[in-house]
Amino acid sequence: MWRDLAPRSGDAQMAIDEALLDMAQHGGPAVLRLYRWRADTVSFGAHEAAQRSWNRAALEAANVPCIRRPTGGRAVWHSLADLTYALTMALPAGVGARVIYRIVHERLANAMTSVGLGVALAPPPPRLPRLDAGACFDAAVGGEVLVGGHKVIGSAQLVRRGALLQHGAIARADPFASLNQFAAAPGAPAPSGARVVLPDASVIADAVTDAWRKDGAGDATAELTDRAELASIQYAVRYRSADWTWRR
Repeated sequence: MWRDLAPRSGDAQMAIDEALLDMAQHGGPAVLRLYRWRADTVSFGAHEAAQRSWNRAALEAANVPCIRRPTGGRAVWHSLADLTYALTMALPAGVGARVIYRIVHERLANAMTSVGLGVALAPPPPRLPRLDAGACFDAAVGGEVLVGGHKVIGSAQLVRRGALLQHGAIARADPFASLNQFAAAPGAPAPSGARVVLPDASVIADAVTDAWRKDGAGDATAELTDRAELASIQYAVRYRSADWTWRR
């Protein structure tokens, strides 16, 4: 468990996530990292057609930082008020990434329940949305954490050489309204109904920490976190590159 709550830039966050994934590929321990953002930031999925879906000129004019995640899925608006988690681990033999997705979301749902929220996991939709259909938080694909019928935790995954990176945003602000204004073409109407106001990110971080500790998680050592931060330097250059971010 790594409570890395001092805000960082988007490129630094993605670089640390990738460094932890690399460590997991080489026998490192499973790590759940909780973190926050230095500025409101948009992250695109690894294979998302960002050039076609989002208005780069408008985002740049508004000084909204954009990055491309190593994981899949669609665009996410990361607010200063949000909490983000990243889990890296070697996949156990015979256990698929989808199983880990469900287990992690069940544990996150339990954490949200512990702070007094009515939580449910999203059922699979009759048809999956297309990758370029809009923002991540405007549709559920099954298994996401819902509060009051609204998606509040959405996650994406990358499996590489037997190791998993799963990370997702716990959205306190309205990510749909924030991001949809930068759509390249008119988007879908905003989901109806008032959004649920979540507790402060620090309260959610405490609840998530307690949930993992109940299952035996300990605190990350200074040696591990220092190693991850040092290793992340080589990846940060790529995540800072506009050519990388807007390559699709």
